[in-house]
Amino acid sequence: MAIPHTRPILGAVGAVLALGLVACGGQPAGEDASGAPEASEPQALVAGVIPVTDIGPVYMAQQNGVFEDAGLDLTLQKAGSSTEIIQAMQSGQVQIGYGGTTGVFQAVEGGVDLVIIAAASSTPEDPDNGINDLLVTADSPLQSAKDLEGKKVAVNAPGGYTQLLADIAVKADGGDPSKVQYVQMAVPDQPAALESGAIDSFVAGEPFGTLGREEKGFRTLANPFEYLSDNAVVAGVWYALRSEVEANPEYYAKVVETIDAANTYALENDEELRENIAEFTGIDPALAERIRLGTYGKYELSVENLQPIADWSLELGYIKNPVDFDTLIWEP
Repeated sequence: MAIPHTRPILGAVGAVLALGLVACGGQPAGEDASGAPEASEPQALVAGVIPVTDIGPVYMAQQNGVFEDAGLDLTLQKAGSSTEIIQAMQSGQVQIGYGGTTGVFQAVEGGVDLVIIAAASSTPEDPDNGINDLLVTADSPLQSAKDLEGKKVAVNAPGGYTQLLADIAVKADGGDPSKVQYVQMAVPDQPAALESGAIDSFVAGEPFGTLGREEKGFRTLANPFEYLSDNAVVAGVWYALRSEVEANPEYYAKVVETIDAANTYALENDEELRENIAEFTGIDPALAERIRLGTYGKYELSVENLQPIADWSLELGYIKNPVDFDTLIWEP
């Protein structure tokens, strides 16, 4: 049994960083002609991100000047998938990336030497507050996840995290996930496709889960999080190339510290977080007040908090070998 790797959430230092009250910049690089300390230039940090709610804490910290105060010049570079982010990372265009844990496991198994450096989000603590429910129309004849055998289910990326969640629900209900017909479809297009009958269900992503339930009367067929784990687990992570992290450990330690501080602040400031999510994703602020969110800043980056998704990924064939967390989790 592996020894747990944990990194405590920041205390007083993180709180100060998160509040963005200290405009300290980087460490002094020297003195100017008058003998006064001369501040160092901020270090560039380009983060490859998918424009989803999980980026809210980091975006809010950027807007509050937290990264600037830490001596980091953050740019959020939007992408359509983790594959795009990893390719940009390999070419040196981005230093860190956001993605679902399953995608990181698959990339590592495929030969990309990544390390997970920080948690981005965890699943909701309340099992009934699922943010990735399998939704169907109000009059759908489907009654449980097993009924999805032979049916069309939309996911944003075949073989990724959302499909894994659907497979978990089907498997836990006694069904055969291999009999589900998965259809790749952009998340914003899924509600209309369900309403028209082009698909039978989709794995909801916010804000479209809330919109579907409130405006179209969709109902939850299954909540995968009920079967994923008895506790909340880390599902979204920040990662980087091992070679870059090992070559620049102080730089990445500062990045991790700032991300952790951003998550801690988000945990304590839900209203402000939702305002920033609305701004970053471009959704209606009133809708942002109602959408379901994951958990930020409460669950450490640890083996225990990552293991359930790794176990399901292995059981359902998304990866071929157990995840080696001793090497995958990077600790500053």
